[in-house]
Amino acid sequence: MKTILIALTGVLVGASGLLGQTPGERARVFQVFGAAGGARALDEGFNNRVVRGKPFSATEERRSLQILQNGTRIENNQTNRLFRDSEGRTRVEEMNGTATIFDPATNRRVELNPTARTARSVNNLLAVRAPGGSAVLTVTFLGNAAEATENLSVQMVNGVPAQGARTTMTIPRGQIGNDREIRVVTERWISNDLQMLIKSSNSDPRFGDTSYQLTGIVEREPDASLFQIPAGYTEVGPGVPAGRGVSPGRSGGPAGGRSPGEPGARGAGGRGGRGAPPDSAEPGK
Repeated sequence: MKTILIALTGVLVGASGLLGQTPGERARVFQVFGAAGGARALDEGFNNRVVRGKPFSATEERRSLQILQNGTRIENNQTNRLFRDSEGRTRVEEMNGTATIFDPATNRRVELNPTARTARSVNNLLAVRAPGGSAVLTVTFLGNAAEATENLSVQMVNGVPAQGARTTMTIPRGQIGNDREIRVVTERWISNDLQMLIKSSNSDPRFGDTSYQLTGIVEREPDASLFQIPAGYTEVGPGVPAGRGVSPGRSGGPAGGRSPGEPGARGAGGRGGRGAPPDSAEPGK
């Protein structure tokens, strides 16, 4: 039995906690890809993968567009900053100023709230070590759909070599009450070196178009302070000893001392903790 390939915009938000995602991650655009035995609903980005020895920083861009029959356009865009160091630690900075740090050595996530100046520690429910796939939520759809995948040659995508694949799924006439066949096309470009999805698009006449990409990729070690709790933040959550109070900052690099995204939270390359700016990436990147 084949699986119907669809794109969702927040439909699976309620179930995303099963993946150990943070509140900010639950608001992101989901894309769903066909696979034997069920549909896989996954959020791109780090996706709970643990990759060591492949440091980088980049801007993550997500977009969804649905045009209704009366011409109404429903469009959503989100831009985040991603960081990963050689130890596999990750940091995601969201548009609202919050940041999430994950340390695979302790399997803990810390959510930094610059407004409340708190560092909330949460258990990470699932960590997948790459290679080995992404954290996924399986949803089974009844029915049959013909699926064809075309492997695309390696190309430079947003400055890095990436292997592409285009999957076309055809839902037969009458399968879901449709009076004609429905074609859903998904294209994905993956960097084998970074073990990251670099760019993807999904076009589904039922739900519209969604796209995802990493831009301004800098393959360089980010500043260690990005993966520490800034000085002056109060630690809360499970596993935090009572009365710990205000954090003095962590060892292993400067404490940071500033809210995520504020001037002075510098990273490698001296630009706001984000590595070099997009236009100053390494030659050929």
